[in-house]
Amino acid sequence: MDDPTSALELNEPSFEEDVLVLYMHPYNFYSQKILLLLYEKNIEFTPYVMDLLKGEQYSKWFLNLNPKADVPVLKDHSFVVTDSQHIINYIENKFCDGIIIVIVKYLKNLKKKNLSTGIYKSLKPFKINSLEFNKLQMICKMLAPLPIGALSLGSFIHEADLKLMPKPPFVGPLRKACLRNNEKVMELLKQSLLEADANRASLIRKLEIQERRKRFVHSRSEYQKILDAIHSVLEFVEHDMMVHSKKEWLINNDFTMADLAFGLLLLRLYQLGFENYYWSYGKLPNIESYFLRFKKRSACQKLMPSNFEFLRDIWQMTPSKYKIGTGAGVLGMAMVVAFAHK
Repeated sequence: MDDPTSALELNEPSFEEDVLVLYMHPYNFYSQKILLLLYEKNIEFTPYVMDLLKGEQYSKWFLNLNPKADVPVLKDHSFVVTDSQHIINYIENKFCDGIIIVIVKYLKNLKKKNLSTGIYKSLKPFKINSLEFNKLQMICKMLAPLPIGALSLGSFIHEADLKLMPKPPFVGPLRKACLRNNEKVMELLKQSLLEADANRASLIRKLEIQERRKRFVHSRSEYQKILDAIHSVLEFVEHDMMVHSKKEWLINNDFTMADLAFGLLLLRLYQLGFENYYWSYGKLPNIESYFLRFKKRSACQKLMPSNFEFLRDIWQMTPSKYKIGTGAGVLGMAMVVAFAHK
């Protein structure tokens, strides 16, 4: 059995100074939002997978990066950006329209660096206070408060009652691992709180949120409130799509940040098995068609658990102690699940 404190004792990984590093987990919703943005804009970056189930986010080195112990975190040279919305704003502002010189990662088997040019499209292309910009802001603000973590955890608990049809990666082994390790992670949070020299307020707040979420998702009636809130959002978007039926995406015929956020919500609902509960069989036909378009985007395809290249890359960035033994962690479990369902 692994020592439960091992994740807290890990050393900070080292990277070349000129790389853009994303500390994340491929199945964490907010990490996926940043991954999807980076893929849509074709930005070179280096992923580092945090073992969330073992509590690596509470290790001392990571708390120095982000005292809130949350992923994702973006590190650009020595500059650290936390919170997914702040990261989105940073990426959008730095990698905007136009030809930009970017430093590409070291090429394999070569000792020199290579320079390349790229055009980074904006996912917020509208003038401030324009109708399009205001609609984009409205949709993103409507989606932001939805508690995706509670939605996911609760679906594992109430799966049979809701008659869900979960897809990879949220099937059998991974679901059981998430439920089994939820208590362990809370204990690691309490331990890190005892050992913290500073920023205790952030950890106390996080512990309160975790304990409240645990009570919330185990109650079927309270969990239904989350499902109803999501249903209200979907119905609003369905009606808007019906009114603006000639538009391919939410704002116009261009894919924007509103589509990234909404499409990712649909993807999470689909992988948790909620498509029949919400939109299939003619319940929300415009959303069903929209989701089919979203899934076909190459950036979305890279998030799928059947994407061997991405899983291989993130596996190589994972500390070796998480790849062996009984504590292989969520990434190892996800790898097994993904390859079993290719």
